[in-house]
Amino acid sequence: MAKILSQDEIDALLSNVSGEEEEIDGADHQQKISLYDFKHPNLVSKEQMRLLENIHEGVCRNFGVFLSAQLRMIVEMNLLAIDQIMYSEFVMSIAPPSCIYVMHAQKPEAYFVLEVNPTLAIFIVERLFGGRGGFVSTVRPISIIEQKIMRRVVDRISMEIGKNWRVVAPFDSNVTRFESNPEFVQIVPSSEPVVVASMEVKIHGNSTLMNICYPYMMISNIVSTPEVQEKIMFGAKEPTSDETNLVKHNLVNTPMKLKSVLGRGYVSVDEFINLKSGDVIQLQSRTDQTLPLYVNNKHMYNTIVGVHKNHYAARILSQVPEENKYDEK
Repeated sequence: MAKILSQDEIDALLSNVSGEEEEIDGADHQQKISLYDFKHPNLVSKEQMRLLENIHEGVCRNFGVFLSAQLRMIVEMNLLAIDQIMYSEFVMSIAPPSCIYVMHAQKPEAYFVLEVNPTLAIFIVERLFGGRGGFVSTVRPISIIEQKIMRRVVDRISMEIGKNWRVVAPFDSNVTRFESNPEFVQIVPSSEPVVVASMEVKIHGNSTLMNICYPYMMISNIVSTPEVQEKIMFGAKEPTSDETNLVKHNLVNTPMKLKSVLGRGYVSVDEFINLKSGDVIQLQSRTDQTLPLYVNNKHMYNTIVGVHKNHYAARILSQVPEENKYDEK
């Protein structure tokens, strides 16, 4: 005979069932969903993206220092993002008139684009001509004279790009032409993927953007080489014996400046004005006292000074301990 459940047992069973449903619902809410566009797949891996970030952070750092020196004001440059988009999307994001430079890379053979905000270009030119500079709200085309002045700045950007890329692989680039209309810049078909590095330039509270657009095939040809893949996967390899010998050769042949100070003395302005030929200035050093020998303006040795083969010479008596070394004042 089947056992009849009491009301308490029925309530306990119902509460257990409802608790399991709540746990299942909670587990469903905790799942993370990521969107993936199969029409625009992510072609750049995380390791490659990290490599590109390191390269362009170096470009921002070095070019920011160059701009600060040229404009005589503090310039901050930061890497905002590196994105993979279609080339048509990059072109549509640029509003004419703009300041676009088409650059040519020799290894691998390809073209890439540097896009500078025209407001920033006008500001740089005005500062280089000695003006106060100001970020104008109205955008106008860049004149021929301004293009020639900006060419020197853009050449420096090209040099910094090549120098930071050469840490990974040989890379040489140069500026081929200037364009103000993005529709006239077709380095790849519109449907081809590109990698865009967006950099922010801050000057006196004003912020503008600078973009570098690489074709994906160009990036792929560089990072797909076995040497670069080895650097990405395993980091920098141990130096070879030839590289070590080259560093040693350059190091031992580096010239160093040696200087021995015989002594120091102090005179008043009145005594200095009344100095004449034959006067004797007494120094603080004694003849039996050791004299410091400076190596690149750093006190390294204690010496005595004499003559050797009709030349002044210094004989080293002792080396200065590391904690007692000091720079010449």
